[in-house]
Amino acid sequence: MMFAMALGHVALAAPLRFDPSAPPARVGTEAGRPVYRFAAGVELPVRPGVVFTVTEGATPPDGALHLGGPSWLLPAADPIATAMTLAATPGLTHVFPDVLLPQAPAGADDDTGGIQFDDPTYGGQWYLQALEMERLYAVSLGSPETRVAVIDSGIDIAHADLASAVLEPYDAWADDEDPSPDPGEYCNDGSDAICDGHGTAVSGIVAARANNGAGIVGLCPTCTLVPIKLLGERDGSGTALSADIRAFEHAIAMDVSVINNSWGFTTSIPVPEALANVIHRAATEPRGGLGALVVFAAGNDDRVIADGEMQDLEDVLCVSATDTYGYPTNYTNTGAAVDLAAPSATVTIAPGDSITLTFGGTSAAAPVASGLAAWASAQDPSLSAADLMDLLVSTAVPSPYIPDDEDGRNDTYGWGLLSAVDVLEALYPTEDPLPPTEEDPAACGCASPGTASSPGWLALVPFLLLARRRAC
Repeated sequence: MMFAMALGHVALAAPLRFDPSAPPARVGTEAGRPVYRFAAGVELPVRPGVVFTVTEGATPPDGALHLGGPSWLLPAADPIATAMTLAATPGLTHVFPDVLLPQAPAGADDDTGGIQFDDPTYGGQWYLQALEMERLYAVSLGSPETRVAVIDSGIDIAHADLASAVLEPYDAWADDEDPSPDPGEYCNDGSDAICDGHGTAVSGIVAARANNGAGIVGLCPTCTLVPIKLLGERDGSGTALSADIRAFEHAIAMDVSVINNSWGFTTSIPVPEALANVIHRAATEPRGGLGALVVFAAGNDDRVIADGEMQDLEDVLCVSATDTYGYPTNYTNTGAAVDLAAPSATVTIAPGDSITLTFGGTSAAAPVASGLAAWASAQDPSLSAADLMDLLVSTAVPSPYIPDDEDGRNDTYGWGLLSAVDVLEALYPTEDPLPPTEEDPAACGCASPGTASSPGWLALVPFLLLARRRAC
């Protein structure tokens, strides 16, 4: 196993507790994480966070992330010191650093793949845990050959978690090469601060770097990011259609596999034909005709998306938002346009090498789907945009909260909840060989599952097509 008892066999008479009067001592480092010796000589790596239980009537500390029921997680750069403080706080019980435990599936010959990250806020990314992304990361972290465009507001391309991912940034709003947030934009107090964090937060969910000692881990942490600023704030009159066209044209020219759009119209209007046309081209022209999967957030107006709106386009994957329990959020838009639901990723990065724990909306759900689509594209670059859409839709799992209609969908979750593990199973069926090992010359982390030795999920395409929202 990955972790060991320093004193050999230990009789386990009671649960392992954190004793603030005798805190664990640091004894070393393992895979970039500090290792501490707890009671009974147990040595465990510690992640940057502290778990605890809140008693009835008590309030969790600011910044704590809900794990369900009375259980919470507080991200902490110094988890031992933070645990000592929380242990002395009335109303908080069962305080313990967020240690890595030596657990694996019953009957497994080894651990879960040794996937560990030194990114300090990774432990707080509840949506990655909910999706069981570690299982996918154990197979691959993506591929730099896979490009994802994020069309959004300003994006901090110098952020420590994004800088090495960026390729050909573009500002369609100002028509220049710097999509960074501008001072004063979206500042409600009239200041000249950097108040626009939206595009940076979205980009982090998709492509934040792994194991760089900063920030978070994106769903496709080695994929390439093409940041495109579209939304700015000048006189409040909106964004020119020409800027929308420029944004998609740049994405097309960059040969991207996925285009994330966590934005939409503020009123219910049909999409202009020129914009619908460039979106269709984006879905069919890049990558030699394979196209890019165009993902749009459903919107946060708590209304039904009308026929003919941008999210309703045939070429668009429309994503609604769920909370930490998988319930639909109280703001997400619904309707026949919705294809699937994804968790609203509240924990992500912010401009200036910062972190935010309060991002949200369908803006935070769409990049979860985009990041997973990019990860899938990295596994098999021959998948077209239509293939990627079918893959995500056909592997979505039904919601237990809202019944489906006779076709197997509903207007809140579409065809169901995004399921990363089902995408993994579709690409790498358990009865088929795992991805190539290091001894295999083809091993590169992005081998196609649709090979002669493993036909993969593409053999099921005729059946998957039947599950499409607008199957013909």
